[in-house]
Amino acid sequence: MKIALRAHARSSFLVALAAISLLLAGCETPTGAGASGGAMSIEALKTAAEGGDADAAYKLGEAYFHGRGVAKNFNEADVWYKKSAELYQKK
Repeated sequence: MKIALRAHARSSFLVALAAISLLLAGCETPTGAGASGGAMSIEALKTAAEGGDADAAYKLGEAYFHGRGVAKNFNEADVWYKKSAELYQKK
């Protein structure tokens, strides 16, 4: 009986661990588009941010900070976050 309870507890733990892993992993593509595919590409974000789009600058900062579609680069993320803040203040 104890063996059956241990096996059940172990399998329940593994199922919960797998569910949490899937939840944390999310459904994002390398560009950060998610399952819907609605996000802009990195190139499009750069073009929009350089054109004065504060939201695009922020999203670009997020992409660099989290490594979505680009390699993680905290310095580059900082540049785009600051650019975003400047653009928001101009609104």
